[in-house]
Amino acid sequence: MSAKKKTGTTAFRCAKCGFSQPRWLGRCPDCGEWNTFEEIIVADGGPGPGFSGSGMGGAGSAGGILARPVPLSSVEAQDGARLPTGIAELDRVLGGAAMKRSAVLVGGEPGIGKSTLLLQAAASASTNGRILYVSGEESAAQIRSRADRLGLDVSRIEILCTGRLEDIERALNDVHPVFVIVDSIQTVYSPDAGAVPGTVNQLKLCAHQLVSWVKERDSVLFLVAHVTKEGAIAGPKALEHLVDTVISFERNDDDVRFLRALKNRFGSVDEIGIFQMTAQGLATVED
Repeated sequence: MSAKKKTGTTAFRCAKCGFSQPRWLGRCPDCGEWNTFEEIIVADGGPGPGFSGSGMGGAGSAGGILARPVPLSSVEAQDGARLPTGIAELDRVLGGAAMKRSAVLVGGEPGIGKSTLLLQAAASASTNGRILYVSGEESAAQIRSRADRLGLDVSRIEILCTGRLEDIERALNDVHPVFVIVDSIQTVYSPDAGAVPGTVNQLKLCAHQLVSWVKERDSVLFLVAHVTKEGAIAGPKALEHLVDTVISFERNDDDVRFLRALKNRFGSVDEIGIFQMTAQGLATVED
């Protein structure tokens, strides 16, 4: 009897540390090396890549993985369609609008208006698709009260108040949202990481799983992040490497806010958005 042809699924593995995940990345989130991902075939019945199960760790044994090159001309470019947020200053900093299949990390000090900005964006996003707002810091009633105070139409927004990664993943697969907000990534946790929320292992695992989900769909993911007292994004640098865009929300007085990109794979980092915090929320300020 002839041997059955081996089949499998495609993944990408870091040649330096063995970290595997479902899509190609320019920089490995585990070891930090650039341009080290190789396409691999995970044979049916063989050990899965690092993103399966816990979502972290190295690749399986060599017996189940076959690496092969592919013609660059056969690879589809990542020039996907953009999704306007409906907030001109935010769209400008993002490079024109939010890119689908991308993840955006939004950092800023507590109380500066990160949640307000993204709630306004969720209410005004130019999409007929579903919108999911995940909060691990506030109750649904608190978020609804803020939306009412700001006069926002929340009819398209679905709210999920949890920090458990598995609950978030279930909601993502049930709702199929095109616009996802997670507030904040520091509150998301999974029992697989074996630590309390906010630790390095938790941040790496949870962010990796969420980013991997959005990379396979025509959706946009916004991750709210805490900052240190020095103003840097809290957590490992791998968190910033995982996402496509990092934007910082800053202030110079009580009312004026500045939005700037620290990293942007789909646009310039020279654009600055200016807002004024009012009783009705964040209002854009024309240059």
